[in-house]
This record gives sequence, structure tokens and C-alpha cells, in this order.
Amino acid sequence: MPKYETIEKRIERRTYIKGKFKGKFIGYFDPRKSDVQHENFYDLEVISGEITTTKDECHIRHWETGEPEEFQPVEKFLTNLPENLPLEVHEENGNVQTYNVNLNEKKLSNYSLSNQIYGDNKVFGDITGDISGYLKHYEVEYIQEEIAENIPKAAIPIPAKVKTYKQTGNTETKGNYKRWEYYYSDGSTYWGAWEKQSSYNSGYSLWETLGLLIQILLAVVFIIPLLIYGWQIILPIAILIGLVYLLSTFGDVIVNLFYWLFRLAGIAFLLFLVFGIISLFTNTRKSPVVKRDVVTDTEKEVQETRPDPITGDSIISHHRIWQDYSNQEYAADIEVRFSDYRNAVRLRNDLPIPLQSTSQYNRIVSTIYDYDRNKLDLVYIMLDSLQAENILTQVEFAEVIVTLIQDIPYTLILNDACDASKYNDDFIREYLRTGDKCEGYIKYGLLSPVEFMASLAGDCDTRTLLLFTILNHYGYDVAMLSSELYKHSIIGINLPYDGLSKTVNGKQYVVWETTAQGIPPGVIPREISDMRFWNVSLISNNNLSL
Repeated sequence: MPKYETIEKRIERRTYIKGKFKGKFIGYFDPRKSDVQHENFYDLEVISGEITTTKDECHIRHWETGEPEEFQPVEKFLTNLPENLPLEVHEENGNVQTYNVNLNEKKLSNYSLSNQIYGDNKVFGDITGDISGYLKHYEVEYIQEEIAENIPKAAIPIPAKVKTYKQTGNTETKGNYKRWEYYYSDGSTYWGAWEKQSSYNSGYSLWETLGLLIQILLAVVFIIPLLIYGWQIILPIAILIGLVYLLSTFGDVIVNLFYWLFRLAGIAFLLFLVFGIISLFTNTRKSPVVKRDVVTDTEKEVQETRPDPITGDSIISHHRIWQDYSNQEYAADIEVRFSDYRNAVRLRNDLPIPLQSTSQYNRIVSTIYDYDRNKLDLVYIMLDSLQAENILTQVEFAEVIVTLIQDIPYTLILNDACDASKYNDDFIREYLRTGDKCEGYIKYGLLSPVEFMASLAGDCDTRTLLLFTILNHYGYDVAMLSSELYKHSIIGINLPYDGLSKTVNGKQYVVWETTAQGIPPGVIPREISDMRFWNVSLISNNNLSL
């Protein structure tokens, strides 16, 4: 007989509200759009407001009725409205009910500005208009579902076989070459590469060869004086020959003695090095993975941390292999200093700028760019070598740089926890539900260029800020483009490419997506392609936030 269990199912319901909005705004002077003499433009931010509506079927509609018809063709209001707004509901009997609501997908139409006051590159005033949005709530239904029996458990995926570099104790020798046997992570074994051994293990050692030559030479020297001068002259020579013979006989013992002394000295140096690295890491607040990481079968990425013998610092290194748009393969080590990584984390966490408007976001990325741009010298050295080795043109070099960053797997960077229930954004919730890579509790939801190169974890604006920094270093005319509406960031570059572009100060900046492999310049999804909703956060001609 089948068995059943009761399952609770939450169904989302929406209550649509239409009413009158009245609020206060502040505007910040926008120098890139203004010409001062004829007209000025301001970046507006609504700082307060209230909603008034009537309790009837026209103004408060349930989910079956849907959004008011006059607001359906209206786009979402680009300027952010405060999240919690006072709502006055006037009833037919004259009573007024007051609530504090957080409307989703707020839309504002027929709005107007009044009572403006100008001063200190700012404008203050009132904003009024018709507003629409919806409140989200849930109804609970209980349904009966049959319990399936004798369903085999899902097979546990077998982890990839990984080289551990742990020796089994077995060795093989061929002439002057020797190799060691190691364990895989699943317990199976593999042989390492053949390594040439020191000359003392082969036929005659240096001491033996030298001793043999001296014996032959001294034998000749002994016989000739013996025939001419007799035993009185030969006796000191015989004593010298005896000493040389003894050195030749015990040559292997002496070589082995020096060999073990050198090995002990090497072990002592290694111990000092390990203790130094441990001490360095225990004195830092946070660090990326610093041991030799998992090596895939394709050897596409190897991460390690090694000491810098010149500065005494540590170097975080990632070995990457990628292809450009012509399927030309490149390989390089992405490296940054551990001290630069630690200081970049501290700078971002200590920034006092709040993130509540587009202008504040631009100040944040501009400050991080100014600090990090000179900390990527090891990355610049690597790219210089690639350019010289492959004789790359300006366009080819730009494509090598961008495809390197596109090839790095996407990681979502969030200001809060990596928990889907904490976010209203559909993309973030769906991404987190799939279990893809995420880094939470990162201030501003953004990693600096140095942090990205140390961890290889980054989403759209982390990647775009890094590419702006690198391309600007190499003299490209480049812009960092951000959209509050689309919640995305891309690069714009002034190069002779076809495709979608944004005009800034009379120049065409072709857009370039950075979050997926193989996307060429000039191509972005259609649903985010309206360039009116893309703003310039950084631009290379003056390195200032806009």
C-alpha cells in the first residue's frame, strides 16, 4: 500500500498598489554631460518620499488582476527610490490607515520636479508623480505526495584522481638516472620523472680518476730517479706516493661525508624556510590558498605560493593556459606579492565611502584603481614577455589580455552571505540555488585587481576593473561601463571593431563582455543592449571617475 506525506508548498502572491508619490531629491552636477554655458546635467538621487492611495479595486489590486494597465508599458524607474516608504490608504468611510512598505519593481510616471535650490554643484527639490509597484507575500498550501520506496541512493561522484607527491618508498634506477614512485589521492600509484644523479654514483669518482692519474705520473717520477740517484732521493717520493694512494683508496668515504654534510645543510635551510612562511601567514588577517593546489588532468591551472629570495616576501602564483579567438594557445604564470594582496584587502575594507548611489560607486572603483594600478608589476612583466615572444599587434595583444580574463571561471562576489533567500535579484537567487562558486561577506561585493589576481575569484565588476587597469597601463583608450538597471559591468574600448558601442565625448567605445569564454568585442545579450542605461565609471583619457 503506498505511503503519503504532507508537504508544505509556499505560493507567491502579489498585491499591486497604484498611488501618488511625493518626495525630496538631491542632484549632483555631472561635468561630462554639461557645457556650463547652455545647460547643466545632474545625477539625481531620491532621498525621501511618501505614497498616498485609495482603498478600491482601481488602486489596490490582487495578484489575479495584475499590474495596472497604464503602468504596464512603463519601464522601471532608473533612479533608486528609498526602500521603505510611508503609505497612506484612504478608505471610503474617511478613515486613513498608515503603513511602511517596500515596493518591488517601483515605476514612476508623469513625474515632475519643482522648488529647486542650486548651490555647491548640487540641486535640491521636490519630485511628484504617479507610482506603481507590488508587495510580495505567500500563501501556504498542503499537498499529499506519495513516498517512493526502494529508490536507490544517488551514486556518489568519484572525485578526480589527483597527484599527491607523497612517496611510496619505491625507486627505479637506469644508469645515472633515478625516479621515485608516488601516491594518487585515491591510493593508486604513479612514477615521477627520471632525474639525473650526482657523478659519485657512476663508475669512477672524481677522486678515483684523479688518484689514478697521479699514481701513473709519480710511478714514472719514481723509476727515473731510482735508476739515477738511488734510494736516498726516492724515499721522500715513496712517502708522498703512499699518502696519495691512501687518499685514492678512501676517496668514496670522503665524497660521501661531504654529500651527507650538504644534505643536512639543505634540510636545515628548508626547515628555516617553512617556519618563516608559517610565521608570515599567521600574522596576516586573511590569505588565499597558499599550498600547491589541485592539478587537473589538463594541467590548466596550478596555484602555489613561493618565497621571493630578493625581497623576503611571498609570491602567489597561478599557472594558466588559455586560447585567443583564433585558437592560438598561451601559457603564463599570474603572480602578485602576498604583501600587496594583504594591503589591497585592508584598503578596500577600510574605505569610508558608503555604497548608496552611482556617484559613490564611481568614487570607490576610482580609489581602488589608483591604489592597485602600480601593484601589478609582476603581471605586466608576464604580459610584456607574451607580447615580445609572440610579436603581437595592438589588437592581438588586447585580445590576449581579455581572453585570459574571460577564461577564468566565474565566481559571484557578494556583500552579504551566499544565501539565495537574502536576495530579491532573480539572477543572484538562481545562481546561488545551482550551487555555483560564490564568495560572501566581501565589502561592496567587489574585489580589487590585486585581490582578483591573488584568488582568481571574480564577477563582472571585479573583472572589468582589472581589465581597465591593465589595458589603461598599456595605453589603450578604454572605459569601465556600469549599469544600475542591468546590474552588470563591461569594458568599452576604442579599437576598430564592429558591433555595439557607446559614444563618449565623441568617441566610439566598442563594448566587450568579460564574464564568459569566447565572447568577441561588440557582442552582448539583447536584453542589456540599450546603451542609454550604461554609465561610464572610469575612462582612460583622464583616469577620473565619472
